[in-house]
Amino acid sequence: MRLARQAVLRTPCLLLTLLLAACGAPSMHERLDLARHSLAEINTLPEHPTPQEMKKAVGVALLNLGQGGVIIGGEGGGGIVMQRVTGGWGSPFAVDLGAGTLGLQLGGQGKDVLILFNDSASLQEFVKGGMHLQALGEGTFGSASGNTKEPKLNTTVFVKGQGVFGGLELGGLNVGPARNVNTGAYGKTDADAILSGKVQPANVKEPLERLVKMLDAMN
Repeated sequence: MRLARQAVLRTPCLLLTLLLAACGAPSMHERLDLARHSLAEINTLPEHPTPQEMKKAVGVALLNLGQGGVIIGGEGGGGIVMQRVTGGWGSPFAVDLGAGTLGLQLGGQGKDVLILFNDSASLQEFVKGGMHLQALGEGTFGSASGNTKEPKLNTTVFVKGQGVFGGLELGGLNVGPARNVNTGAYGKTDADAILSGKVQPANVKEPLERLVKMLDAMN
């Protein structure tokens, strides 16, 4: 019995480790393709971002998450962050995400997420990484959507979900740089150089231009 209890207690940590290991798409090109898809999905929401909200944002994150579990579950995925610069947008910075959750939950669901950062401090805190705690109740069937304000960061968050998921969960979202993706696109550099546009990603000019065009059309 004691061994069984220890195994249950270790399961959330193991799950979180596996989710972080899987994370998002392995290349910047794929990240940009997924980001465009997510942005298109977010724009189908009844309460999609307004031009005023887009103009206010100093940066955006476009994320793709998968969610599932029976009692103990989790999310994993990744995406990109982009910052406004003089005359347009900086370069995309890749991030990975993972979360372990514990609570009453059943099913699986995919999510497209758009985060609007309303000040530079919020964007920098998100990119810096670490755990951002979340506590949510949700019950969805088919297509679900909504938007909420994250309590710690000055952001506006839009989410569109597809799938079947229901429950009350408590967990933590871990954000961290996707180092292999960023190194593959830029070589050795830092987040500030990427976000400011001082360095440009290799071999992704067309998908990046298409994403920037979509973002600009929302202003």
